[in-house]
Amino acid sequence: MKFSEYKYERPSFDDINKKIVLLIDEMKKSNDFEEFDKNIVEINKIRNHIESMKTLASLKYSINTHDESISLENKYWDERGPEYKKIDKLFYEAIVNSNFEKEIEQKYGKHFYKLVEFSLKEFSEDIVEELKIENKLCSEYTKLLASAKILYEGKYNNLSQMNKYMLSDNREERRKSSEQFYNYFESIEDKFDSVFDELVKVRDRIAKKLGYDNFVELGYIRMKRTEYNESDVVKFRDEVREKWIPLVYEFNNQKKKRLGIEELKYYDDDVEYPGWNMEPETDYDETIEAASKMYHELSKETGEFFDFMVENGFMDLETKESKGFGGYCTYIPEIKAPFIFSNFNKTFDDVDTLTHEAGHAFQLYMSRNIDMPEINFPTLDCCEIHSMSMELLTWPWMKLFFKDNDEKFKRTHMATIVRLIPYCMIVDEFQHIIYKNPELTPLERKSEWRRLEKIYTPWKDYDKNDFLEKGCWWFKQGHIFKNPFYYIDYALAEVCALQIWSDMEEDYDRVLNSYMEICKDAGKRSFVETVEKGNLKSPFEKGCLDNIIEKIYTWSIGKVYKK
Repeated sequence: MKFSEYKYERPSFDDINKKIVLLIDEMKKSNDFEEFDKNIVEINKIRNHIESMKTLASLKYSINTHDESISLENKYWDERGPEYKKIDKLFYEAIVNSNFEKEIEQKYGKHFYKLVEFSLKEFSEDIVEELKIENKLCSEYTKLLASAKILYEGKYNNLSQMNKYMLSDNREERRKSSEQFYNYFESIEDKFDSVFDELVKVRDRIAKKLGYDNFVELGYIRMKRTEYNESDVVKFRDEVREKWIPLVYEFNNQKKKRLGIEELKYYDDDVEYPGWNMEPETDYDETIEAASKMYHELSKETGEFFDFMVENGFMDLETKESKGFGGYCTYIPEIKAPFIFSNFNKTFDDVDTLTHEAGHAFQLYMSRNIDMPEINFPTLDCCEIHSMSMELLTWPWMKLFFKDNDEKFKRTHMATIVRLIPYCMIVDEFQHIIYKNPELTPLERKSEWRRLEKIYTPWKDYDKNDFLEKGCWWFKQGHIFKNPFYYIDYALAEVCALQIWSDMEEDYDRVLNSYMEICKDAGKRSFVETVEKGNLKSPFEKGCLDNIIEKIYTWSIGKVYKK
C-alpha cells in the first residue's frame, strides 16, 4: 500500500477498550498456550491499528504543523494517548500473571518478558493526567521550533533552511547566520524556559507518584535499560573524559591548520575544509537516484528495501516552511512500513541524515513480520547501532553524492562523529543533574549546562555571544525536551558502529552479514545481547575505547597514536 492511500481515522477509545477487555478475559480463561496466544495475536492486531493511527497523526503533524485539522488530531493523541496506556497495562498484567511464562519466552524471547515487566513499572492510572500534560508540553516545544521564521539574506528561513548558511565556506557568513539562528531562540527564551520547567516538574511528579525518588530511575525504566544502570553510564562518561577528549584536540589542531585560523569559534564546529561549502553535487532527484544505486549495489536486501520506500512514498525529505525541525524514522505497523522524515536543504546533512534514517528504516523493513509491538522496534540504544553503522557502511558510495569531494566528506563525517561523543556526555550528565534537582531555576540549569561544556568541550568558544555563553545551546536539542535520557544511546551505539567501520576494510562481507543479522532480530535482544551477537565489544568494557581511538587517530591524523 502506498502512503497516500493509507487513511487516518480517529479510533473510538470506548469500542477498542471493550474489544480488548473481552480478549484479555479470554486470555485469562485459556487452558493452553495455543489458545492464550491466539488472543494475543488478536489483541496485537488492534494495538497495531491504534499505534498506526497515532503514528500517522504525529507524522502528518510533523509534515505540516500549520494544518489545523491534523493539529486537532495531534491534540487528541496528547490527551487520549495515556488512556490507551491503561489498555496496555491490562494486557501486560495478563502476560505476567499467566501460567505460560516459559512458552511466552520461547515464542517472543526472554527480552520481551523483561520489557513487559519494565512497562508495568512506568505506568499507573494515577499518572494519566500528568502524562497528558507532558504530551501537551512536548507538542508546544515542537511548535516553537516549527514556527521559526528567520530573516536572512532578504528571505525568511525555517531552522533547517539556515543550515546551508551556517555551513558556508565563508567564515563571516557562518558567523552572521549563526547569530541570526540563535537570535530566534533568544527572542523566545522565556517560552523555552517555561516549557522545560513545566516538563521537569511534571516528570518529577510522575516519578514520585510511581514511588521513585526522582525521575532518573524512571527515565532508565522508560528507556528499557534492562541490563545496565546509572553507574555503568557514569563509568562510560569517565572513560570518554579521560581518553576521548585528547583525540578531539588533535582533530581541532588539524582543522585549524587546514582552515588557516588561530582560534576555532562555535560557528567553525562543522566546517573542516577551506573552499568547500559541504554541499552534495546532486540535486534532490539525483540524490534519490544515487541512493537507489548505492543500496542496490550494497546488497539485494537493501536494494529491495529502498525500492519499497521510494515506490510507495514512505519518505518526506525536502524542507518546507511548515515542516517540523530535524529528521527521524518511524514505523506504521498495520501496513508494515517504515517512514523517513527529513529536511533536505542541499547540505552535507542531507546525505548523512538519509543514510542514518535509512539504517533505522532498513532494520524495520527486515523485521517487519514481527507483529509484537514491543519487539518490532528495538530499544533506542540498539536502534542507533543500526542507523550509525549504516552511515559508515555506505562510505564506499559517497562519490555518487560528492564526486571528487568524497574523501572530504568521509573526513568531515569522522570529525563530526569524534565531536559527537563528548557532546553526548554533556546532554546525558545534564539530564541526570536536572532530574535529581528539579527545583533548579532556569538560570541555574543554564549555568549547569555551561559548566559541563567546559568539562567535556573545553575548546568551545562562543565568540562573545552572551546568549550561548550563559548556557542556552541545548534549546535546539529536542531529545532533552521530548525524550529524556535518550542521548547517551548515540555515544554507546557510535562506539559499536566504529568497531564495524574498523573491520570493514578487512572483511566487508562478514561485517555486512553480521549487521543484517542484528537488524533481523529487531527488539528480541537487549543492548548487551545485541552487542554480543554482533561480535562487538561492549562500550562498558574497560579499555573498549582504546583500539577505536588508535584506529581513528591513525586513519585521520596519519600518525601512530601515542598514549
